[in-house]
Amino acid sequence: MDRRKSVRIIGFVYGGYLMRYVYLIIVVPFYGRMLGVAGYGRVLASMSLMNVIWMLVNYGFSPVGMRDVSKAQSDAECQEIFSLHVSARIAHGLVGGCIGIIATMCSPVLSERPLIGVLATLLGIVSGMNLGWMFQGRHQFRTPIVIEVFGFLLSLVLVLTLVKGPDDAVWVLASLLIAGVASSIISYGLTIYQVGWPRLKLAGILPLVRTSTMLFLYSSGSVVFTASSTYLLTLLSTPDQVGYFGAAERFATIALALMGPAAQVFIPTITRQLAQNDMQGAHDTTRRGATLLMGYGLLIFCGALALSPFALPLILGASFGPSAHVLQIFAWMFPFAAFNEFVAGYIFLPRRKDRLLAVVGITAGLINLVAALILAPLYGAIGIALARVIGEAILSVMLVGTVIRLQMVGLVPGGERALGMVRVACGLRPHARAGKDE
Repeated sequence: MDRRKSVRIIGFVYGGYLMRYVYLIIVVPFYGRMLGVAGYGRVLASMSLMNVIWMLVNYGFSPVGMRDVSKAQSDAECQEIFSLHVSARIAHGLVGGCIGIIATMCSPVLSERPLIGVLATLLGIVSGMNLGWMFQGRHQFRTPIVIEVFGFLLSLVLVLTLVKGPDDAVWVLASLLIAGVASSIISYGLTIYQVGWPRLKLAGILPLVRTSTMLFLYSSGSVVFTASSTYLLTLLSTPDQVGYFGAAERFATIALALMGPAAQVFIPTITRQLAQNDMQGAHDTTRRGATLLMGYGLLIFCGALALSPFALPLILGASFGPSAHVLQIFAWMFPFAAFNEFVAGYIFLPRRKDRLLAVVGITAGLINLVAALILAPLYGAIGIALARVIGEAILSVMLVGTVIRLQMVGLVPGGERALGMVRVACGLRPHARAGKDE
């Protein structure tokens, strides 16, 4: 893929990603006005359950499937991968469905309206069955974006039409489920048309689960801590500190999420180049992705430091002034997070270094948790933000050490020169060997 084409595709992907925020800007105020505090609380609780079921059904299958499809040489191979992943997700969906029903009945909020919990569970299963990984692996980058935008528009029309008052929270979940099912019908219809019907089977599911576990552990550790940070702060500090942190974290999460769409293009491209033994092309694409990601990390670092004191009080009100200081602490996390995203997604994932990712991810997550338990009682919201910075910085250090040990430092722009300068300063060898690919 040449540079001009990759820029066009990345621009299209980010354009589709922007639709998510436009959608949220419309529906969140609508939910607040129509459903009230209690109704919207049920929706938020059900969406939290949906995300858990989604994570269980999806497991670590998506990056593994995308990587395998990128290396496939024929439609028959793609059909085999498609069949295996559909079988595995159905098996996980059955487990996730049971967990969702139990969680619904155990929740005081959801058990009052169990239909909401059931719909959230079904929505999590449908979301976990998403085929975006298949299209990305086949370099059909625009297709999942178009289908996703269709789903947003359909759910928006249904929500605005069906939700009329505080008792209509169930219609929010029903609308999302209808849109999800419609999008899945389109996705599976296209895939079946291209590669054929999936052949469901039990053989191969356990090896796939073992292969995916390492990536699941790497990703779920950071997801769980991020999702639990606000709750952890409620145990260790005051309600005001929770509010300051929650507001700042929302902006930090949005900034970090904007690193994701580029990965949908770069990771399958690098994987396919490696499969075709195009090592120079994979090297160039990797470095191009590094330049984009780390440049973005530095950009939002500077923006958060400079604009937080003005932007947050303007958007949220003067009472949220302390949130600006929390976001300025978060700013120091962005360059580390960008580097970690690059090394994990653009270097290790295409080169099947899954076990290394799991080890460093779990270690950094534990350090993050310990730092939060120490700093939150002392400094409140700023303490939790500092813990996040420490966790990302430690992860960066471990990833740098791993890249050097694997002789892949040449894939990092300026990496060989920096390592050579350090070795000269320490009286060691003046240069590193070029990075090697598999």
